[in-house]
Amino acid sequence: MSKTKLLAGVLLVFMLLTAQVGMAAAAPLAQDTTITGTIQDITTETDANGVTTVLVTLVDDQGVIQTLRISDVTADELGLFDLTAREPVLTQIGQPVVIDPTTVIPDEEPTEESVHPIAALLAAFFDEDPSVVDGYHEDGFGFGVIAQALWISRNLTATEDETGDASLTEEILDAKRDKTYESFFEAHPEYIDGTIPTNWGQFKKALLDKKNNLGVIVSGQADPETDEQLQDEQSQEKNGNGHGKEKNNGKGKGKKDK
Repeated sequence: MSKTKLLAGVLLVFMLLTAQVGMAAAAPLAQDTTITGTIQDITTETDANGVTTVLVTLVDDQGVIQTLRISDVTADELGLFDLTAREPVLTQIGQPVVIDPTTVIPDEEPTEESVHPIAALLAAFFDEDPSVVDGYHEDGFGFGVIAQALWISRNLTATEDETGDASLTEEILDAKRDKTYESFFEAHPEYIDGTIPTNWGQFKKALLDKKNNLGVIVSGQADPETDEQLQDEQSQEKNGNGHGKEKNNGKGKGKKDK
């Protein structure tokens, strides 16, 4: 083997060993990254358990504004919070800060509250918030009554061109619970033409059709946007073949055929 080849081999081995040492030395530096920036604001939050955390808003070295949550103890160690006075040290605003990323407390991901499956079904059908429907049930109303109230609200707020909504549901349920039907129609005189109902049975008879019930929703027999049965009744009435049921001054029975 020539001296040239031997020297080249030695140099190659030396370069490989140097590269490996360099990589090993660089690894700890990458893991030791800190968050540095200029403080813009310091606030505190106390949760339901009485635990106080400190929110530090800063502009980091890349010019990005970010808010970090740290414990009150960590903030005290950084001079950002006075543990004795239990308040932020606002004189630190505008000053540089270095924060260890391992001390940052991640915000909890919001958890979706579980609701009763029937509440979810009604909410989807009437385009309502599931937690609102579930709240009616938690207030003591059965799902059958809730479905009737939702449907009455949709009937009352509907027009010949637009499907109604659930905006009157809470007032309807309150009227049933408190037996304040007269007060309901005093607030909404446009929805009654004749004798004011004095009980839930009369209220339903005046404003609800027979097929407006929980069963047809659960079974999937009802369309959330159109009600062909109601439209057929309207068509029959226009042709003089209707059963003569009062239509509440023209309110609430028209459905939009989308």
